[in-house]
Amino acid sequence: MTRLRAFAAALAVAGAAAPAAAQDYDAKRIVMSVTQADLAATVTALGHKVRETGKPGETYLAAESEDGIVYLLFGTACDVSGVPGCQGVMIQARFDLPEGTSFETLAKANDAQAAISVTADFEEKSLVFTRYHVLDQGVTMANIRENINVLLSIIGDAYPVAAGEDAGG
Repeated sequence: MTRLRAFAAALAVAGAAAPAAAQDYDAKRIVMSVTQADLAATVTALGHKVRETGKPGETYLAAESEDGIVYLLFGTACDVSGVPGCQGVMIQARFDLPEGTSFETLAKANDAQAAISVTADFEEKSLVFTRYHVLDQGVTMANIRENINVLLSIIGDAYPVAAGEDAGG
């Protein structure tokens, strides 16, 4: 997908080299919150490349899949209700906005792919695919990994619909 826009550079994070994960990935480990190291370990377990990480104290990273899709992981609901770390993970991939994208094509894409949210920022000219993962009461690290896979696997079908390229709609 040559239309991919790597927003990672625009996020102004100094130093693209990712620090080594503080802990190894353990698919069976149950977590109720995640840290920067957890996100990095999950990306590495997928065989993907960490392109950028957040500043110290931030739970954010940009990664690239084996097929060149740059995606972002943001920790959300961080350090609330006495729980250290982030109790949610926002998983996003952003692309340059195709000319054929409209509110109608976005509605069609969202109707066809309920597992993700497809939105557009018409001012910033970006098409955004999002999956939000809540960690309340605990999930395995494998579950977080699979939520990333869900988003990445759906983009190929959802993109042409959102871009107005799907003639079958």
